[in-house]
Amino acid sequence: MTVLMDPVRIVTPSRTAVRPAAPLDRSGDPLSKPSPSERTFEIESPNGYARTVVGTIEYLDDEARTYMVRSRIGELVRVPLRDIKREHGHLPEMRT
Repeated sequence: MTVLMDPVRIVTPSRTAVRPAAPLDRSGDPLSKPSPSERTFEIESPNGYARTVVGTIEYLDDEARTYMVRSRIGELVRVPLRDIKREHGHLPEMRT
């Protein structure tokens, strides 16, 4: 038995090169000057994930015990209070 097959031509669109996304904060950028309202949080989760978040505190989520910080690029970032190892700047009073 002979099986006839039609030639298949697949046309794929060309794509631009993939570029990495901008970092969450630009704390390492020497050209950027911190504003007086910015805070720097060094946080480390229980599983060992450590990072630094730089930004302005938008609000405190009392129920989740988390600061919501607006980063320099405009994204909201969660900063759990239990994970803060060090902070630079003045923190607002927290209600208990």
